[in-house]
This record gives sequence, structure tokens and C-alpha cells, in this order.
Amino acid sequence: MKFLRRAAVAGVLVLAASTWSTAAGAFAEESPATTQSPSSTEAPSTAAPEVEAPETDAPATESPETDAPAVETPETASPAPESSKPSDTAPEASDAAEPAPEITVTVPEIGLDGPAIADVEITVSNDSAQKMSSVAVSFAGPVGWQVVPASQKLDAIKPGRDQTATFQIRIPEKRPGFALRVFTATVTYKGGDGAGSATGVRAMPTTPPTDSLAALFNNVGITALSQTTAGNFDGEGNTFSAEQLAAVGAAPGATLEALGATLTMPTSQPGTADNVTAAGQALRIGAQGQRLVFLGSGSSLSATGTATVFYTDGTTSSGAIGFPNWSFHDENAHGAELAISTNGRNRPSGYGDAAYQYRMFAHSVPLTAGKTVDFVVLPTNATMHIFSIAVAP
Repeated sequence: MKFLRRAAVAGVLVLAASTWSTAAGAFAEESPATTQSPSSTEAPSTAAPEVEAPETDAPATESPETDAPAVETPETASPAPESSKPSDTAPEASDAAEPAPEITVTVPEIGLDGPAIADVEITVSNDSAQKMSSVAVSFAGPVGWQVVPASQKLDAIKPGRDQTATFQIRIPEKRPGFALRVFTATVTYKGGDGAGSATGVRAMPTTPPTDSLAALFNNVGITALSQTTAGNFDGEGNTFSAEQLAAVGAAPGATLEALGATLTMPTSQPGTADNVTAAGQALRIGAQGQRLVFLGSGSSLSATGTATVFYTDGTTSSGAIGFPNWSFHDENAHGAELAISTNGRNRPSGYGDAAYQYRMFAHSVPLTAGKTVDFVVLPTNATMHIFSIAVAP
């Protein structure tokens, strides 16, 4: 009996020891888990405090980026708690950055009457919520224009403040004709909106853009049967026939739809200037839309070029346009679309070539959504004849 009792007691002790060791092991495994256990059931709530801890450590993460960006890191980190789901926070961060304040670089208007040396003050504005540090500004004018100094450093810029860097630029003597002088300022920095750099551009025309396409007309491409020698569309004295154009609904001042735009035929009387041969002229537009549409025709097989659009905010966009030859050329050459087709043409000796079609085409360049077009600079190709320009809403 004593032996049995001792064995039972020993068994109990062994069982108790094994139970204790199992419990201890469980506790050891749970001790991290206990901090995770809530997190497994309430992960978002525990994750938040844990990510807030880095906020208190933010100074430590700040130091690599200098004091300013460091504050920003917590801000991007504060969504980061939910960033336990990186895929969710990444889009949200980029979406939030869209409407967020930005760093702006302003290039003032610069006088172009040279020879002269002008002071140019570049203003850097910090409209973000964080301080900017390590700010450096560089400035450049058109190719060959001398700028001093090449770059400058600025003090840290607090939120809602701005600073100015002054440069000197040597302006050469102005040349005749229209030209664009483009000036660019670039700032690099830490902190601020976190982008690291921003650019400001100022494009200055040497002469103001023309307000009316008709004021740029420099070629007679349409004549009447009674006066066929008054024009010269193709360099050989040939022109469109006013009577044939009227027969297809393209009389002076008539409208037609093409590529989503309403284009107006020149109101010029036959035998007077009615189109512009493209030579880099600038035309004021002052409108918003999806695309800028050109009505024209080519007097060669290579009537192509690039149209550059300038917006009221100083930005630009561009696109290639081209017109097929007015006859004997595929009607979709250069990506154009047929707009008008007439029988025959006027020759110096009178109306003729009735077996052939003589045509005008539509082509377009895309516009930046939400921006207002200030003016467009036409391509430089004298075989491109432009009769009308309109914006497709």
C-alpha cells in the first residue's frame, strides 16, 4: 500500500511538472502572442498605437532628412498605420498628394529688348505643410544666353512663406519676326511636399500672338472663274475653284464639322488672301477643349510639321499634323481626314482638270484637359496651307 501510494504521488508530481512545463511553454509562446493576440483580433487598433510610437521616434527618422522632412515622414506614416495594408495606403497617399499644396517656382516676365543685362528674381513659394531645407535654385534662358550665377542656395523656407533668388541674364539684340524665348527655373529641396524638386517656366514671345487667323493669311488659294489668275496655291498658279467649293457647301463663311469641331471657311472674297502658309506664326486661341483642329491642304507630298500649344498657366503641349497633297495623294496620308472634295481646279488659263478631285483635310493636336489655350505656334512648312482653326469641345 505504501508503495502504491508513493507511486501515485510520484505520478501526480510528474504530471504536475509536465503540466507546468507545458503551461510555461505556452506562456513563453504566448508572451509575444499576447501582444499580438489583440492585434490578431483587433489588428488595426493595436497597429495604430504601434505606428504612433515611430511618431514619437520621428525625430530619429527626421534626422536623415533634416528637420523639415522628418515631420512629413510622420504624416505619411500616420496613414502608414493603416499601411499595415501597403496596397491600400499607396494609392491613398498618391491621391492625397494630388490636391495637397505644392512647391511653386515663379519666373517673372523678362524684357526682351537687347542688348541688355537684366536682373531676374525667381520666387520659391512653400505652400505645403512642412518646412523646406537644402533649397537650391538654378536658372537658364534660351540657348546661348549667359546667366550668372548658375545656381544659388536659399535658407530653409517655412510653410506659407517664400524666398527669392536673383540672377542676371544677358539679353541679345532682338531679331525681327515671331520667336519664343523660354526661361526655366528649377528648385531642389528636402522636406516640403516631399517631391524633391519643382520647375517654373516662362515662355516669352518676341511679338504678341495674332488674334485672328485671317490677319495671318498670306496666300490666295481660292479664285473665281472670272479671275483665275488671281491666286497661286501650288506655286504654279493653280487654285481651288470658288464655284466648285460652293457646290459642296464650302462657300465663304460656310461652316463644316470635322473631328468634333465646327470649322468656318474663310470669309475672304475669291481672289484675295484666304489661307496661311505655315511659317511658325503664333495665333491667339483663348479656349478650352479636347483638341485643336486644323482645316488645310498640302501643295506637296510632305506638308507636315509640329504645332505647339501654349496654355495660360505657362505650360505647353505639342502634336504632329500634316495634310495630304490637294490631289494625287492618299486622303488619309499623314493621319489626316478628308473634309472637302471638289471637281477640278482653276488654272491660269481657266477652269480645268475636272476629272480629278481637289481637296481640303482636317487634322488635330490633343489639348491638355482643364487648361485654357493661350496661343498656338504653327509648324514651319510653307507647303502646309491652313484655311481654318477651331477647338473641339
